Formats: sequence, structure tokens, C-alpha cells
Amino acid sequence: MFQDIEPYYGWLGYYSTETDPRSPFAAVEHNLFEYDRYVYTYAAHPLWDSIESESLLVKILYADYGRGYAILELLGEWNDLHENDFRLLCENCLTYLIDGGVRQFILVCENVFNAYPNTDDYYEALLDELGDTGWVCLLRARPHVLEEFVRYGLSPYLYWNPEFDGLRWRKLKPWQLYDVVAEGMQRLLLS
Repeated sequence: MFQDIEPYYGWLGYYSTETDPRSPFAAVEHNLFEYDRYVYTYAAHPLWDSIESESLLVKILYADYGRGYAILELLGEWNDLHENDFRLLCENCLTYLIDGGVRQFILVCENVFNAYPNTDDYYEALLDELGDTGWVCLLRARPHVLEEFVRYGLSPYLYWNPEFDGLRWRKLKPWQLYDVVAEGMQRLLLS
């Protein structure tokens, strides 16, 4: 199942984590002949990157340090109850990007199959670290995943909009996707 879900590779001509010295995955080697990434006990495609979580994998699809944004894709289960996934995502991935000047994140969540969020402490801390111009936008999250984020009161920290979910994001260049989402985020934050 998970081994068949590859991270999106259509933007490799524009960005690669392996060649980005600021990326937390710059030195990571991906063995395409061996499944060494897992979501729980299920083998995942080897191009995903580990944040030291048993339930969630990540791939940085694009980072623009000059404009201060990054687009990431997630795979698995967002589990703060048992794995503390958001803390691991922050500590083992987002912090590196933030140190490079990134303040706005688009998280593609169409391959996040369940969410078990917990308290808002790490979410609030990240938003504080991002400052007045920072945000985290979820793209194409499943309805039951969004319901969990609402139920746990995380909507002040994570943003989503059905308008964004309708985007055919793979048909866009990364900067085109960012421009559309950033414009929508500006309207959303001003309302």
C-alpha cells in the first residue's frame, strides 16, 4: 500500500532536498532498491524522508528561502497522541527551514489518512516562531482529518480552505501554487 505512494517528483528540476545544504535531508541517501522507510510496520516508498516518527513521513517538495516559503508533502498518520508527530515535524524538519528564513508552509496532506492531534502547545509555539507574516496551510486534507483538527481547537494554528483543495496543484509550478495560496491566505487572515 504505502510502498506504491511516491512523493511528487514533478518539481525535481526546480528543487531537490539532497542538493539543498539547508535541508535537514541534504545528506540523506535514498536506496531505490530497498524499502527502508516505514509507516508503522508498512513499508513506504524509499523516496520519503523520516522525521523519526513511526507514523508520519515527509518530503520537502520545494523551498524558496528568498521568498520565505516551503511546500512539503506528508504520508501516513498524523499522530500527536502516541508519536508526537507535530513536534517531530517541527524539530526534525521545519526548524531547519525556519532557520533558513522560511515563514510560510504549505503542507500537502492528501496522503495523511488519519489524524490524532493533541494539545495546541507545539502548534502555538510554531506560530509564535513564524511571527506576524508566518502561517501553515494544509492542502487537500481529508474531511475527517480536518474534523479532528477542529475538534482539538487547532484551526487558529493550521489553515485550510476548500478553494485551495480544488487546485490541481501538480499542474502548477511551485511558485504558482504558492502565489495562489499566499493570496488566499492574505484574504483569509484579513477577514
